[in-house]
Amino acid sequence: MFKSDRAIESTEDDVLDRAKFSQSFGQAILAYKEKESIVTAIYGDWGSGKSSVINMALESIEESCKDKEKDEKPIVVKFNPWNYSDQNHLIALFFKELSFALRREEYGEEAKKVGEKLELYSNFFTPLALIPDPSVNFVSLLIQKVFKGVGGAAKAWGVAYSKDINATRTELNKLLEQQKRKIIIVIDDIDRLNNAEIRQVFQLVKMLGDFPNTIYILAFDRKIVVNALTKVQEGSGDDYLEKIIQFPVELPPISKPDLEKLLFSLLDTLIKEIPEEKWDETYWGNIYQSGIRYYFKTIRDVTRYINTLSFSFEIVRENVNAIDFIAITTLQVFEPDVYVGIRDNKDLFTGVFGDGYHSSGEAEKKQAIVRCDEILERAKYLEKDQLIDLFSRLFPKLESIYKNMNYGHDWMESWRRESRICHPELFDVYFMLSLPAGEVPKNEITTVLDLADDRAYFEEALIRLREDGKIIRYLELMEDYTKDYIKEENIQNIVSVLMDIGDSFPEGRAGFFGFDTPMKILRIFRQLSLRLDTQDQRFNLIKQAIEGSTNSIYTIVNKVGVLGQEHGKLTDKTDEQLKPIDEREIDGDQLTDLEKITVEKIRKWSLQGKLANHRNLARILYCWQRWDKESLNVSKEYVTNLIKTDEGLVCFITAFTSISISYGMGDHVSRQNRSISLKNVGDFVSVEEIEPLVRKIYEADGFDNIETDQQKAVEIFLDTFDGKIKDS
Repeated sequence: MFKSDRAIESTEDDVLDRAKFSQSFGQAILAYKEKESIVTAIYGDWGSGKSSVINMALESIEESCKDKEKDEKPIVVKFNPWNYSDQNHLIALFFKELSFALRREEYGEEAKKVGEKLELYSNFFTPLALIPDPSVNFVSLLIQKVFKGVGGAAKAWGVAYSKDINATRTELNKLLEQQKRKIIIVIDDIDRLNNAEIRQVFQLVKMLGDFPNTIYILAFDRKIVVNALTKVQEGSGDDYLEKIIQFPVELPPISKPDLEKLLFSLLDTLIKEIPEEKWDETYWGNIYQSGIRYYFKTIRDVTRYINTLSFSFEIVRENVNAIDFIAITTLQVFEPDVYVGIRDNKDLFTGVFGDGYHSSGEAEKKQAIVRCDEILERAKYLEKDQLIDLFSRLFPKLESIYKNMNYGHDWMESWRRESRICHPELFDVYFMLSLPAGEVPKNEITTVLDLADDRAYFEEALIRLREDGKIIRYLELMEDYTKDYIKEENIQNIVSVLMDIGDSFPEGRAGFFGFDTPMKILRIFRQLSLRLDTQDQRFNLIKQAIEGSTNSIYTIVNKVGVLGQEHGKLTDKTDEQLKPIDEREIDGDQLTDLEKITVEKIRKWSLQGKLANHRNLARILYCWQRWDKESLNVSKEYVTNLIKTDEGLVCFITAFTSISISYGMGDHVSRQNRSISLKNVGDFVSVEEIEPLVRKIYEADGFDNIETDQQKAVEIFLDTFDGKIKDS
């Protein structure tokens, strides 16, 4: 059961007892017999049901007029300015819409004449610069404001539009005075507009559209509109509104009992098939009163919540406690940050809390309070004490933490039997339809890719994904969109951003069956590059990305290195096994150019002191040594200077340490094995010369203060040198 967020159309759908109010309003409109235009308004908060009241009022008018002659029945025109994308021409759009409505065949020849004249009238208007005081003379207003903006439109008028606006308006007034029908014009959702658009609506109602036999029904949140009018004109928005609205009606507030009546009726429909013995009325009352009831303030709140609950409950209803699911869905809809906090901290919310008497238990309790308080502080609507009351009922473990109420393990059986969310075996079922931590929703994938029109926006989005712990997963999913979703004109921005910040992403160890982060980036580079038809285009794409990068070096080295492999570098492939030159991503000369550019980048990084601590220092040094054909010893000189300090020496040794993954007989999980190749170290420095320096660092008092990875690297280097570990 999904409930539309649209306004109801008929009193038959009224569940808030507003039918009589709406009918009275409709009859008051119908009773107005004067020819002079009148403006009525319904004031109410956003989402309070203003549109529904108008629909029921119009239904009452239609019902009262069903036996009248055709030319005596009012014409109803609905105009919703929020639906129009060209807000800059709101006034012209209004008159065109009104013209179109009146020219409908069912309204007769007289209405058609009015519609045709309105079509002409609409061409006079472009956006007006200022909102006038209602007392300003109409003609002088148009002379001063409108004609400043119609020069461009004048060409389109032609001879048929040669009459001035005063004559056109006079003719309109005469035609409308002859009408027996009232024209009821409904303008809804005014409070959704921006300040300038709100100004235009009231301008057209009071100054430009106050024709004979017209009745305006406006609907808006009074506070929003008054604030908007105050900002765009000098003086009080309240005073201005009072001059325009002759017949204001304040929508009666929805009483809490009426709103609960609506909520409960919809919940009843959802849970009607739940056996009575599985619905604990007392527990439901406690859960509702302790927190849920505070979240529902408007009809829209109820609708949004019921739609979310309807979708998910049908899938899990057989495996959850309905009351707990209703409660946790309330948090999902209204307190999403709190909801995620619960989902990601299963150990904090499920099971029982020790015995609560031992000192170790007290320490654990304090830690739990700190963690839970952080989640509670994410709430936007309820105070901490209110949420603690609700949480303690949903998760009895928290009652032990906050209220010293002890629950023993014997409670676990009943919680499991009742499918409670607080049981560790049932907890995950309640979050089946929410994304796991680190997962990226599909709409977020495309939203971020669409930002690639602007390099800065795209880079900012990737940095946010990195900070949220989602970037590795995003890169993995991004490959699904490289073939055709990404616009070709955005390829340069995407490649440039990844080239520039790729080094800042977590490395994401690959294991046996996956790719690490650098490899994910390389795959994206290649997939996007091959979207371009020629080697020259691909070369320019990569070159521009490299030259514009200031924050990464290994991402550059890695890409150029892989391009070299396609040309037979660092591979065992024969020339016959390699792809033909014209089928490679770039040609050999272009590869040489990229290697030279990359060497210059590496040199700059070394001079700026940014190279020593890079996690991929070893690979960078090898490529530097291999590609720097003009100064073969520069990379070795850099290493010689680097290892003159203990800190630099440790960084160098750590860079040559590698981690491999293995599985032993009977192992269910992998093992990590660290090793170092002294031969590779020896390509840059004498192992025998640095061994005593490394041993001195190991034996120094401050050895335990350096980072763990560096400690292990030093130990592995010495154990390998001493023959305790096989040289890899």
